Amino acid sequence: MLPGLPPWLFPGYSTDGHEEIPVGGEGLSSLWPAFSQPEKMDTSGDLEPGCLLFGKMPTIKGVKESAVLRTVWWIKRDIRISDNHCLYLASESSEEVIPFFCWEPAVVNAEDYGTFHLQAQWQAVRGLSASLQKRGSGLVERMGEVVDELDALFAQVPFQILRSYQETGNDLTFRRDRAVRAWCREKGVEWVESVGSTVIRGLSAEQKRTHQGKGPRGRLAVLPIPENLRPPKDKSIFSHPRGWEELTASFPLLSAPLSSALQTVNEGAAWDTLSSFLSERGLAYSGGISSPNTAFSAGSRLSPHLAWGTISPGSVFRALDQKREQLNAQRAPSPWKRSLSAFESRLHWRDHFVQRLEGSPQMEFSAINPSFDRVEYENNPEFLTAWIDGRTGFPMIDACMRCLGETGFMNFRMRAMVVSFACFGLHLSWRTIHGPLAQVFLDYEPGIHLSQLQMQAGITGINAIRVYSPAKQFLDHDKEGSFVRRWVPELRDRTAVEIAHAGEIDLPDYYPPIISLKERTRKMKEQIFSIRKSESAQKSARITLQKHGSRKRTNLGTKSKAADGGQLALFKD
Repeated sequence: MLPGLPPWLFPGYSTDGHEEIPVGGEGLSSLWPAFSQPEKMDTSGDLEPGCLLFGKMPTIKGVKESAVLRTVWWIKRDIRISDNHCLYLASESSEEVIPFFCWEPAVVNAEDYGTFHLQAQWQAVRGLSASLQKRGSGLVERMGEVVDELDALFAQVPFQILRSYQETGNDLTFRRDRAVRAWCREKGVEWVESVGSTVIRGLSAEQKRTHQGKGPRGRLAVLPIPENLRPPKDKSIFSHPRGWEELTASFPLLSAPLSSALQTVNEGAAWDTLSSFLSERGLAYSGGISSPNTAFSAGSRLSPHLAWGTISPGSVFRALDQKREQLNAQRAPSPWKRSLSAFESRLHWRDHFVQRLEGSPQMEFSAINPSFDRVEYENNPEFLTAWIDGRTGFPMIDACMRCLGETGFMNFRMRAMVVSFACFGLHLSWRTIHGPLAQVFLDYEPGIHLSQLQMQAGITGINAIRVYSPAKQFLDHDKEGSFVRRWVPELRDRTAVEIAHAGEIDLPDYYPPIISLKERTRKMKEQIFSIRKSESAQKSARITLQKHGSRKRTNLGTKSKAADGGQLALFKD
């Protein structure tokens, strides 16, 4: 059994010891728009020989299954060749492996998918295609609903096995997967789903802990790049990579020029980002991720790569372990240790929130605590538009929303603030803001996104109700006004004091506040607390806490620091 490998995965496997991963790297041009960008964007994304990955993965012995003729590797959010269980096991068990990626109109045109996501996937797929071609294989890239495209591929080159990673997505992708399952049964194709994280299919957080308690606990094994990708003999089935203009022509609603303000998302960029974080940038992680001025460089910036699968969580954990071993060998106090500990805790929280959606998929449509479905929202479309465009008259809110609309990134605290403002101040439902906000998060992950929306809207019944003051966040995290001035040029010539009091003084070149925040927040808090105190909400809260809370239990009756399932730790830096 591989160390840390769940017992339901690959019985009988074994692994050698781990070699040290050197941490080195440079370049932040794709992390912060103030850094220089190349005149022509590098969209190849292939892994370079000097990459932190090469030569540093453990050798896996004894991974053999009975040979089959042909396997299709259906690429979902695992757009990489390193530590990819689907690709590795397919290459070990099949005579031919056909990598297959499908641009699905139903997914791309969904409410939670935007141009940023299309660019990220396009870059990742081009990078993967280049990596496969350099290793003698290629990619079948199709456009259409996946069942139709699998059917067409099956008619062209019959296959016996379909491999993909087990995805915790939205209701749309779940229904898509059920259709694929029915198609496989009809065609006699065996569909094998591989686990890509510690999230367990169909379980709540509580059930997951009980399940793990019955066997080995820990991380998934990190698998190497296969030495032989087993390409098909007939390589004419492989596709020529689609150009950006060709792709966007098929999705006119998402048509836009490539943006150099977004992080580059492909496997090569993922390893460069990890390397620069563990060699330099990560030192400032603890204490640097709360301010939008420093979070662009102090944060790991790995979230888009984890979301789209250009790097695996196991690879990140393993590199983190190697960094710790390097520090321990130096036998000296290091400020790195606190930052690494904070970063590791957030990696664990990531799977915790995804597990929450896995255990309660209905939370995409209703409150995880059903009593809060009674909350009455205005859902004023003019307020929604002003919020999305950054024209609310609240400088910190407008700066964050404009920054998101251009870079696709914002640190956790500021994300929580803009959601709190929308729900408590503008009286917009978390469901109303779900789609527009998801579209501008380059690192959109449904489980994390939906969990955070409900937490910041104050409707879980188990988390502390936080209502953020935009003025206080400005004074705490941008007191010189550099972030606001950067993204709200109307305030470029204003002092920090004027910006802090924007709603109280006349600023002719800037928008007046669209609401009275204090009064409207008071009304929404009264409504939330009234429901929270009800017997039905209390009962649902106990069930929710048992099902989705962290290991650290809190008292629902505690007035200060109300029960939050341990998630207050997310704000500690």
